[in-house]
Amino acid sequence: MPDTICLSGQTIEGITLALVQDFYPHKQPERMAWIVMLLKHVQARPEFFPGGKWATIHAIQHQLDNVALEAAKTIGSTYP
Repeated sequence: MPDTICLSGQTIEGITLALVQDFYPHKQPERMAWIVMLLKHVQARPEFFPGGKWATIHAIQHQLDNVALEAAKTIGSTYP
């Protein structure tokens, strides 16, 4: 079960610049959920989001959704 969110090198560099915080390739889902909320309020500058602001946010959200789905399966709380 994936329990971390994987970030590309470009994404790490962009988030580091945008939020003035150090980032690493693998982050805990709880932390990344908060980062997604912060990124929604950051200017869409190319140096922050080389792949595009909303594409970056959606890619992280997709990983968060997958982690949540896997966690829900382990406790039997998913839709059939």
